[in-house]
Amino acid sequence: MAIVGVMGSGVDEWAALATPVGVLIANSHHDLLTGAGRGVMTSVARAFCSVPGRWGRSIGIVPTQEDGAGGFVALQGYPNPFVDLPILTPLPRKDPRSPPGTLTRNHVNVLSSDVLIALPGRAGTWDEIALCLRFRKPLVCFGEAAAFAVDTPGLVTTTSLEDVAAFLSAHLAPRAPPIEPLHPHG
Repeated sequence: MAIVGVMGSGVDEWAALATPVGVLIANSHHDLLTGAGRGVMTSVARAFCSVPGRWGRSIGIVPTQEDGAGGFVALQGYPNPFVDLPILTPLPRKDPRSPPGTLTRNHVNVLSSDVLIALPGRAGTWDEIALCLRFRKPLVCFGEAAAFAVDTPGLVTTTSLEDVAAFLSAHLAPRAPPIEPLHPHG
């Protein structure tokens, strides 16, 4: 079973990029993993869930806060309505002021994904990109080069959905939809 993580802005939807990526992942019969929030996370999950007959699930890694009774509850606005399987984690969202090596839910996003696609984003997305490189997770950045204009060895960037599809094909075995059970006749 393959899980394709899509990381990107929690503010901007980047729909021109996220929508075709969500459809591509759904049509490839893989699961989608996001951070369960707004922006790219909502846009890609909406597109993924819009594919008729899709087989994969939309998984969301949900940031939480303590609920006062010793448990954790989702932060307000999480998960977005296009998450089929919300996974709550007590790990915090990435704080740009936190020291390097601080464990965050970004670790769960990256380590739970078989491959990752990064769309334009901010500090949290860049942290996830750095984690992909650190943990040697297959990663492709999808968007204009200016959005990823950092001299980072090993960072692959493309503006072509065909390149993203080729990346998925190169790193993941195709997944067939489930076989319907046979029902005995009469």
